[in-house]
Amino acid sequence: MSRNTKGLIAYLVIVTALSGAFITGARALGQSGAYLAGFYMLTPALAAVITRAFFYGEKFRDAGLKLGRWQDYFYFWLGGIGIAAVNYLAFTIAGAVHWDFSGEAFLAQLDKILAASGQQMPLPKGITPRGMLFLYTIGGLTIFNVFPGIIFGFGEEFGWRGFLFPALYRLRPWAGFIAGGLIWFLWHLPLSLLSPAVSSYPAVVDALRLLFLALGSIATFTVLAYAYVKTGNIFIPSILHGTINNASRAFSYWVSIDNQALADISLAVSMIVIVLALYKAGEFRAFEKLQKRKN
Repeated sequence: MSRNTKGLIAYLVIVTALSGAFITGARALGQSGAYLAGFYMLTPALAAVITRAFFYGEKFRDAGLKLGRWQDYFYFWLGGIGIAAVNYLAFTIAGAVHWDFSGEAFLAQLDKILAASGQQMPLPKGITPRGMLFLYTIGGLTIFNVFPGIIFGFGEEFGWRGFLFPALYRLRPWAGFIAGGLIWFLWHLPLSLLSPAVSSYPAVVDALRLLFLALGSIATFTVLAYAYVKTGNIFIPSILHGTINNASRAFSYWVSIDNQALADISLAVSMIVIVLALYKAGEFRAFEKLQKRKN
């Protein structure tokens, strides 16, 4: 068994154990455990640190921890905002959402959530609820994309793209993209146990949603892996990941979802289109460098 394979097996065992322990503990805490969901995102990085320290011959030498060029941070930050914008364009074209620039739909939903938990919306003096949404939108498209987004982004990227993807790719390139994306997708599913939702769709629609969510995860996994391999810098996909999440959240303040199933499907389609665009532009040549490093 090669060192690459040993490290891969060790990583999968460790991340499964850590993630399972976290979900079990969070569920034991009941409703308050849902607030710990963000820290679940750190388990891949912790698993990668343990694996590299004790079960991987290269240790941290190929972990991509050099800061790299500042231009890469800027370009991939803009790229993250662009990806979120493309996704919301796809939602709009598909008719999955309609835009509500008053913010009333989001604020009404937020009021319901806060009322259910016995809380009130905290507002600084002189700031209206709509003004708060504008501030959060600006923040989500700028500084909030860096902090704390990079922290939780790094929590995933250091494990999934920085360790799992190269290890799988060296076994088989298709495994890097497809198996890696599916593992990443499956790792997200236990989060639904912390705040289970009742579906109003027929079983066949839920199955279709799940299929497209899996395809979208493979496509998104590929885009993030590209950012890592292209730059050789694990902080770049961390920025990209955090930017996509925060920019998407910023846009969500101004839309109302009309059809969640259609939104899930259009999200997957838009991410697949982005991957195809990268391939057509010849950007997949960046992955060739991994084939030269067989362990």
